[in-house]
Amino acid sequence: MPIRKVVIDKANRLYQLPPTVAEFVPSRRNKGLVQRNDLIDLASFRWPISFTPEFNTKPNNLALASNNRIELLKETLADWLSRTHKVKIVPGKELFIGGGISNLAFLLSLAYIDAGDVAFVPGLGIPAYRSAVTACNGVPIGYTVSVKNDWEPQFDRITAGLGRVARLLFINSPHNPTGFEFTEKAITSLAKQAGKLNVLLVNDAAYQSVSARTPVSLLDVKGGRRVGIELASFSYQFGLPPLPFGYAVGNREAINGLKRSARLLPSYLPSYFVDLALEAIQHYPSPALTSIREQIHRAAAEAGDLLDHLKLKRSGQPTVPFVWAKIDRRTPSTDFAKTVLRRFGIQVTPGLGFGSNGEGFIRLSLLAGLEALSKATERIKNSRTVIRKG
Repeated sequence: MPIRKVVIDKANRLYQLPPTVAEFVPSRRNKGLVQRNDLIDLASFRWPISFTPEFNTKPNNLALASNNRIELLKETLADWLSRTHKVKIVPGKELFIGGGISNLAFLLSLAYIDAGDVAFVPGLGIPAYRSAVTACNGVPIGYTVSVKNDWEPQFDRITAGLGRVARLLFINSPHNPTGFEFTEKAITSLAKQAGKLNVLLVNDAAYQSVSARTPVSLLDVKGGRRVGIELASFSYQFGLPPLPFGYAVGNREAINGLKRSARLLPSYLPSYFVDLALEAIQHYPSPALTSIREQIHRAAAEAGDLLDHLKLKRSGQPTVPFVWAKIDRRTPSTDFAKTVLRRFGIQVTPGLGFGSNGEGFIRLSLLAGLEALSKATERIKNSRTVIRKG
């Protein structure tokens, strides 16, 4: 008797995972959407630092880093953080080094979320936090991030009764895609509230070093380390090539939880990663990071010209390597993105990919490069196609 086809149902959590931002970006693979081959991609995030001769460390040691080297990196990083934020960081108890920020967010959820537990996530933003909580069978509850409040998060649900049963509160400052960042007063107040409710405050500070002016960190405010933990990327923080390599700093119990959950999914950290990080910390800000800041600044100016020709209005703050722009509210952001792709061969990210409050907006990547932005501007300028004003 032939063996019948075995049907194995996927876990329900997989169907509950939110779509990625990239799934909302129209593609040239969509039949009939775009015929041209000279596509200009202003949707993708591409960290421009490569493995150049600028780095004395060569990618020839991919063996697992020893515990002694990782401890040295912790001590070096703790010293840098202590000098930067004027606080004393204890490397063995207040620092964890592992994979990228999304990986760290998942490990935190794995450590602190049981089935049915509530965690607060941005209602508008990247889906990484919602995905991490959902994958751990938790219940992600979105708090409002809207243009009505100039993108400042509204924590009404947290201060209500629901906050008393929550385990984690994810924030993102500077915020992707709007660029909003918390003031010292706001983050101090939030830390105080999190302490009262016994909720762990988690800040994704991925783009903290994009601006030469350092944003307010959880480490800067009173009580921040006691109730919170900050996640960062070595690549974005110190100007390294794009590596799945990040760190968490803050609450000792949260760091301990990360260590324990990391035993289930240990990150492979080659000696090469550690050597690169040590070199970059010692030379912060590196020439590569300084160059990226300049690239973003020039690209932002060019993007302004592009928005004028698309008849769009810039929104949000210039603290992240993106431009958040308002379109005609009557036009769905996915339709607008398809129109721009079909007529001009330019890819942009629909705001809907970041949540329902992103409808009516699009995101442009400033790391697409000045040449790509200039080419896009010139292409639209020379076109006879009329874009309806937003």
